[in-house]
Amino acid sequence: MFRSAPRRPRVITEFQPDAIEVEQRVPAKVAHVTLFLVVALIAVAVAWASVSQVDMIVTAQGKLITTRPNLVVQPLETSVIREIHVKAGDRVKRGDLLATLDPTFSQADVDQLRIRVAAFEAAIARLRAELDGTEFIVTSASNKDEQLQHKLFLQRSTTYDAQLRNFKAQIASAQANVRTAQNEEAVLVQRLETMHSIETMRSALMAKQVGSQLNLLLSRDARLEVESNLARVRGSIEDNSHRLEKALADQKVFAEDFRRTAYQDLVEATGKRDGALEELKKAELRRQLIVLKSPAEAVVLEIASRTVGSVVREAETLFVLVRQDGQLQAEVNVEGRDVGQVAVGQPVRLKFEAFPFQKYGTAVGEVRVVSEDSFSPDPKAEGVRRTTAPYYRVLVDLQDVHLRLRPERVQLIPGMAVTAEMKVGRRSVISYFLYPLLRGLDESIREP
Repeated sequence: MFRSAPRRPRVITEFQPDAIEVEQRVPAKVAHVTLFLVVALIAVAVAWASVSQVDMIVTAQGKLITTRPNLVVQPLETSVIREIHVKAGDRVKRGDLLATLDPTFSQADVDQLRIRVAAFEAAIARLRAELDGTEFIVTSASNKDEQLQHKLFLQRSTTYDAQLRNFKAQIASAQANVRTAQNEEAVLVQRLETMHSIETMRSALMAKQVGSQLNLLLSRDARLEVESNLARVRGSIEDNSHRLEKALADQKVFAEDFRRTAYQDLVEATGKRDGALEELKKAELRRQLIVLKSPAEAVVLEIASRTVGSVVREAETLFVLVRQDGQLQAEVNVEGRDVGQVAVGQPVRLKFEAFPFQKYGTAVGEVRVVSEDSFSPDPKAEGVRRTTAPYYRVLVDLQDVHLRLRPERVQLIPGMAVTAEMKVGRRSVISYFLYPLLRGLDESIREP
């Protein structure tokens, strides 16, 4: 290849044409050395590219999120906004005011239910006093319900006492009649015995023809009259005894009916009072919820397009809060062509758009979750990072966040844009040249 041509005498070459002279000129040694160096360099480069490997990196865009879901603050019922105390981006603590709604309707419900509960309480106190036989005491002169129940208590007590006195009078009258009839019965029994003796004596005298028949008949008539009176008196005793029993029974029935009615009214009033108390609890809760407060330490992410005086509907989202007490993680979108190389546990380097990595450094994380299905891009999304192909969602746990910032300036918050560089493996340098060649050979010279 590099064999030297036979050297001719100088005299002959001087008289040769220029083309032959150039053709037969001996190449310089520098050219030989340069050629050898180029070939050796190519061989070394191919060998190095075959044995050297570089990291395979899958890059994905995303943002920071929290492990706990965002807080959605909604009104319990339709109302009017009276005041909005925060704006988007504000930090709020647990219990801080977000907005105040119109309390008119909820306060009216609370007041009405409180009046009902007070009326039931007064009625229950009056009924218990009636059942216990105690005096109903008015605790406050300004309490209209107690005043009304006190009047009702006095009226019912007067009626009850008057009816009891009436029954007692009937009982006393019947008892007196029974005692009178019993005394009269005793007298008549003695008279009847006497009349029997007289009649027996006159009958004996009549048999001896000493007495007259007229006297015998008169004594017999007197006996019959006494027997008639005795029968009448005994009937009166029985009648008055029945009246006494009836009066006693009526008195007992009246007292029991009065207590039964009172117990029924007490049970009904207690049930209504308990129901009103439950309704009052709900009304008070609705009244408390007219003041919308932050349920946890968070950052105000979104506020509905409402102003003071606007009507907000029931369960309408008014505020969206991002919790600050949850652990941060990155949610990135991996293209379908790269997801086959991403696996759980792979190391990730995170770059924050708000903190250029050239100046502040990067964070270290690890792939925790790879979605099992793809997501379609949002047609409403805007910006240079908008994608048109389906993507897979990957969650990355932040393990080491040491940015070169003063502590008071390092504040990672949900929503920050991040770029995740996932190390999915290693590959040789020569593959960068061979793979396109192999793909070209595979896809070329064939029908479309």
